[in-house]
Amino acid sequence: MNFFSTLLTGLAAEASAEADESKKSLDDITASPPGILLKTIKAGDITNYPQKGDRCTIHYEAYTEDCMYNSSNPTPFDSSRKRGKEFIFRLGDSQVIEGLDVAVSKMSLGEEVEATIPFPYAYGVAGYPPIV
Repeated sequence: MNFFSTLLTGLAAEASAEADESKKSLDDITASPPGILLKTIKAGDITNYPQKGDRCTIHYEAYTEDCMYNSSNPTPFDSSRKRGKEFIFRLGDSQVIEGLDVAVSKMSLGEEVEATIPFPYAYGVAGYPPIV
């Protein structure tokens, strides 16, 4: 599997008080995301973007590439919606896969996107057995 897709929705960010060799730092990636694709589902406010260290609150559904493109009814391998609870993390704090940090950093408040993230910025060559 080379990619996985994530549907990200309901982004909110608030100011904070507080490797793999194939990966680059968050600052390098956000300057020029290599292969991270964002398809806008719903536009955000195009004014408020999260910054490194901000606390971000999102809903997401994560799919493998095989599931997304080879199934008439794709089922996510992970979903905050399925759990009925928003996912909260600090942007750029290595709390999530690097591709998710990059995708969220490009989203404005309220934006919904489908993000396609190449494996070096997801779970790497080793994946996340047995799921990815």
